[in-house]
Amino acid sequence: MEGTDDSQEPEVGMCANCGFIAKLRCANCRQAFYCKRECQRDHWKNGHKDQCQPFQVMTSAELGRYMVASRDLKAGDVILKEDPIVVGPKQITEPLCLGCYKRVDGSYRCQKCQWPMCGPACEAAPDHLPECVVGQEIGSPIEIANFDEPNHFYEVVFPLRCLALKKKSPKKYEQLLSLESHYEDRKGTHLYQENQKSIVNFLRNYFFIQEFPIEDIDSSEKSIHTITGIIDVNALEIRLKESEVLGLYPTFAMLEHSCTPNTKHAFNKDRQVTVKAAVDIKRGEHISTMYTHILWGTAARRDHLKHSKYFMCTCFRCSDPTELGTHFSALRCKQCTNGFMLSAAPLDELASWICTTCNGTMTAEEVTDINLKLGEEIEAALAMPVLQSLEKLVQRHAKTTVHPNHFHLFAARHTVLQMYGRDPSSVGQESMKKKEKMCQDFLKVCTALDPGMARLAPYAGVALYEYHLAVLARARQEPDAKQVDTVALKKDVETAKALLQQCIRVLQDEPKDQPEGQLCQVAQQNLAELRQWEATLSSP
Repeated sequence: MEGTDDSQEPEVGMCANCGFIAKLRCANCRQAFYCKRECQRDHWKNGHKDQCQPFQVMTSAELGRYMVASRDLKAGDVILKEDPIVVGPKQITEPLCLGCYKRVDGSYRCQKCQWPMCGPACEAAPDHLPECVVGQEIGSPIEIANFDEPNHFYEVVFPLRCLALKKKSPKKYEQLLSLESHYEDRKGTHLYQENQKSIVNFLRNYFFIQEFPIEDIDSSEKSIHTITGIIDVNALEIRLKESEVLGLYPTFAMLEHSCTPNTKHAFNKDRQVTVKAAVDIKRGEHISTMYTHILWGTAARRDHLKHSKYFMCTCFRCSDPTELGTHFSALRCKQCTNGFMLSAAPLDELASWICTTCNGTMTAEEVTDINLKLGEEIEAALAMPVLQSLEKLVQRHAKTTVHPNHFHLFAARHTVLQMYGRDPSSVGQESMKKKEKMCQDFLKVCTALDPGMARLAPYAGVALYEYHLAVLARARQEPDAKQVDTVALKKDVETAKALLQQCIRVLQDEPKDQPEGQLCQVAQQNLAELRQWEATLSSP
């Protein structure tokens, strides 16, 4: 049970338990009043425990439903824990078990509906029931499939599971339909037409869901399109060990978007989402998450949000042509040697770009063309990375095409800094100096874009770990014993320890079965070993 908070000026309300005038408030949600602590204890047991959240849901014409903090939140405070109302495979996915979501090869099929599964245990999984019930009449649509490639038959599974909630759980179905679908915005678009062919027609003409009673499932074309819109706009990606699936979380869906989000979230083994404050959040501040990729430039982020979420972001980062001082989208000026091109009006996608030094200009179309070509070149180089080639590519474009911090080069640097010291061509102190400098620069950008590591924890965690390796490479040199600088050695060990500790803090919420969570465990082991080494240095 949460305690009361009477440290601020008393506010008067009605006791949530007995109805008398009350001045005490719940310290967690700041919304329920109590006249005495006994009333609070009774109310906690009688329902407030399940309703007590440190936020309030508000409504506006511009944002719809959104959340604000009902009390001051510290970084790391839990804001929300929520179970999904429905989980299912992504529209484009490799064949997977519809019970546990592990990869399958088609060697075992559900005995009732013939969908590929892991084995008998997964046939009874609750998640699998909707498509199993429907599929029992016609069998699995996957009769001949290449189990090494994505299969489009899985596109219908998640929408079908959503539609099946009408009978399975009317309350959850009501929650589902309360989410935004942008049906009118999507109607007539290319995506709408594709969904008509691959989902709507397939569910009606192959599975014949319109034959089911209307009380069990709403099979109208508009309802199916509404459901696909709700999924596209609101579903969260859940990374599993062998696959990625989608989940719908109605309360989480009320978090508004920001390109500098103040929350981070993680999933447990039961796919429950936990939302934590990534930075300190003051009472009354909006609580936000991010609907797009934090390592895209402003134009790419806003274009993605426009076409997938149907709004144009106007957050602080999008409004700033320097992207919080990082110059993450800046290009080199072609007319002078020192200037960088920045958008004259970042919230206008057609605005010209102007040089910071000579006032030369470039059209938005020219900027887009440069970014597309550079992106293709970087993507090709990262497909089969060769250190020397990738290093030269980054150096060349940083001098001639874009700002050194440009988002395309940033992705390449993330690979390069990991290759230093591992590639046979990069062994030695010179490479370690390069590695150390690149890690420092990389982390500066990460911190500027995402101070609370709400989205950049995996990237920053890797950079911190690699940085500690570079420092240790210097500390573990074996010069002549007479030349050992004990003070410098101890300083390097302290620096390496601090980097590992920060790496662990950044990655502590990452799933243990994912590479980032595994790196966190490695960092913990390395830290223990480093402390042992430090003890030997201090011994006489």
